Amino acid sequence: MHSDREYAADLAGAIDIDRYATLVGSVGDQLNGRKDRFDKSDLIERCLEVYTDGRLKWVDDEGRDFVDTEYGYDIEFKYETDMLFTPARGNERDPNPRLYNSLGSGNQEALPNPADFYLLGQADAIGLLSYAVFEDEDKRSRLKPDDDAVIGDVYAEDITFVFRPEDVGEFDTVDVNYKERKMAMQMELIESI
Repeated sequence: MHSDREYAADLAGAIDIDRYATLVGSVGDQLNGRKDRFDKSDLIERCLEVYTDGRLKWVDDEGRDFVDTEYGYDIEFKYETDMLFTPARGNERDPNPRLYNSLGSGNQEALPNPADFYLLGQADAIGLLSYAVFEDEDKRSRLKPDDDAVIGDVYAEDITFVFRPEDVGEFDTVDVNYKERKMAMQMELIESI
């Protein structure tokens, strides 16, 4: 298996980061409502399949969103608006992504069926860490059970960046109203039957 540093460098060459940043920046806050969050995650996750020319195959399985078709790694992707860097100063953050949610089926003491790698994203950056980081005695990042979830208590020092904001720089957004398009598609389907 690749080290985190090797794999992040490899993925950096595979992801069209400008297209990723443009899409995520264009959708922006449109999909932050409670009914929209699944659309947002699907849109952001599926774009990575396209923007890696299919290398990251979107599988949307429990505990993994992708399979790397080149190496066979299972990858889980987590997105938050300011997951990795603070918005005001751009300082690195210590994120706490929810890596597993049992959806109310009870307390979760361990991460079932962990992925090989976790990608942590925001519009202008993606970081990576392997599951092995959580088990490494020399690392501070750990998994923490929390009611019906398992949280990644991640420290910035344990994240290897695929790309950072300075790798993206300023990016143009596209004028798109996702919700309007979705409503139009739904009405078209309803009216066609």
